[in-house]
Amino acid sequence: MRFVLASVVASALVGAPAQADSAPPAGWLTQAMCIHRHEGPWAANTGNGYFGGMQIMPATWRRVNGPKQTAFAHPGDPAYPFLATTRQQLHVAWLIWVRDGHTWRSWGAVGKACSAAPVASP
Repeated sequence: MRFVLASVVASALVGAPAQADSAPPAGWLTQAMCIHRHEGPWAANTGNGYFGGMQIMPATWRRVNGPKQTAFAHPGDPAYPFLATTRQQLHVAWLIWVRDGHTWRSWGAVGKACSAAPVASP
């Protein structure tokens, strides 16, 4: 499973704009999956204002150009699950992590707890 997710993250970053942070450092996926385990299912639309397996706010999702999501207009409605793929959600999480200075600060206490897993500098 870890290999598949690592492949997903690497694939998600292919085609991303070239930048110094074009690939996740060692340990990034471990931390991302730690956050996912604390946040919820990939299709989560619970009405709490956050969506998906990484529980991302719509404004943050849009800020990093995540693909359009119908669920944002229907928070908490089970007829509108969050349909972003795992790959898309991890890619957006990566973009947020980079934007946040290589930290998980956007995930608050969960991000802080999951930051214990080491991440090598890019």
